[in-house]
Amino acid sequence: MASTTRTRPPSCGRWWTGSSRFGSRRTSHGRSERTTCAGLRWGTRGLASRARRRCSIPRRGVGSLPDPRLSVVEGRVATGIPVIDQRLGGGFRRPSTLLFFSEIPSEKRLFAEHFTVTGLRTGETCLYVDFFRAPQLARRELSTFGPIPQDRLVFVDATSTQLLLPTEEKYRITNIEDLDHIVRIIKQAIAQSRPARVVIDSMEFLADRFDKRLVMRYWRELIEVAKEVGSAVCFMFINWTYGEAEVQEVMTMCDYVVEFHTTMKGGILRNTLRVTETGEGGLRTSWVPYTFRELVGLTVYFPRILVTGPFSAGKSTVVKALSKTSVSVDRLGTTVSFDYGNVDLMGLEAELLGTPGQERFEFIFRIFAREVSGLLLVIDATRREELPRARQMLDLVEQSVPYVILANKSDLPGAMGEGEIRQGMNLSKSDPIVFTVATEAKGVREALQILAEIIVGGR
Repeated sequence: MASTTRTRPPSCGRWWTGSSRFGSRRTSHGRSERTTCAGLRWGTRGLASRARRRCSIPRRGVGSLPDPRLSVVEGRVATGIPVIDQRLGGGFRRPSTLLFFSEIPSEKRLFAEHFTVTGLRTGETCLYVDFFRAPQLARRELSTFGPIPQDRLVFVDATSTQLLLPTEEKYRITNIEDLDHIVRIIKQAIAQSRPARVVIDSMEFLADRFDKRLVMRYWRELIEVAKEVGSAVCFMFINWTYGEAEVQEVMTMCDYVVEFHTTMKGGILRNTLRVTETGEGGLRTSWVPYTFRELVGLTVYFPRILVTGPFSAGKSTVVKALSKTSVSVDRLGTTVSFDYGNVDLMGLEAELLGTPGQERFEFIFRIFAREVSGLLLVIDATRREELPRARQMLDLVEQSVPYVILANKSDLPGAMGEGEIRQGMNLSKSDPIVFTVATEAKGVREALQILAEIIVGGR
């Protein structure tokens, strides 16, 4: 068994013990391996647009969640997506070089725009270099994130000249065929405006038009200028022309690589991203699903969180306690019911699906357990006899699915302790258990936040 370490997840105001930083997944030989993300679904706007003492929460008293509002961490630039910023220790380092990368068309620009708006709203100056849109259009599309302070948003206009349009921007590229001129104007804009964040949209525009070695040389020069003024500079890049060796060279120039992936499965367009810190020992998240909401921006989106457990453990109450809206469908009296809820918490959205716990409806559970993002397994902390059934249900879910155990009704007399639950369900020390009182909404949000951190993951 892995050695026990003492860790404090940023989302849970309680000490917990475990051999894995954020949790574990089941394997064929045990239950102490770290959890990764699998079987995710998510929404999108389309290609054209855009967590002594323990993990368990004490039975009395619930710690507060982190403030969901944007915060500034000295020496960091936040992404604006709390669950990712927590993994990054408050955001990307500043100064640093970021690569927003994909092999096929994806929603890199949405993330870059969200990144820019996040900086503007925390009082930073942001520089946006756009080779594909006139500044008027870019500003209009940024307004879909809600009101932003325009006085701290600086553009390098590389488009108006191409379209033979007049421009009032201070920094403008007048000869799009002259790479020296292009880079000189961008350097000037960085040096004079001294932005906290720079977004260059995007480097494939230059890579498609100019000599590769020359582009690489100027790329390094832009990185050095940004470092001199303390900027986090983001290069968007879709690889149309570079070989594997050249792509690796680009990545070695960067401190972080944010990879974007868009797929179509079952008629659903799926967007995911993954953040990798390139230095030795740097972190890597799992593939994180995301979606876009107007006036809000990007949010992490888990489309199917399964809420299940033995009969009468309190699953419906958990769904209701977590959800801003919830529906319970009861078609056969109290024999079987399905619960649906929608969660908007700490910059993430999730759809909860509650399933019946009786053994005779196990076939239904198997259907709903397909391609889930994660599992909240609810048990009645006063009913020891139900622990074998709870373990059986856990074993029915795919081994790669992240999970959290909710020991519900933990305020009642005779409620089991953590050790008794682990022994009765044959759980490892790293399997997260959260003590909850769903009728009072105690502990349930902490459980969901811990599950989200497990899904996002890291090495």
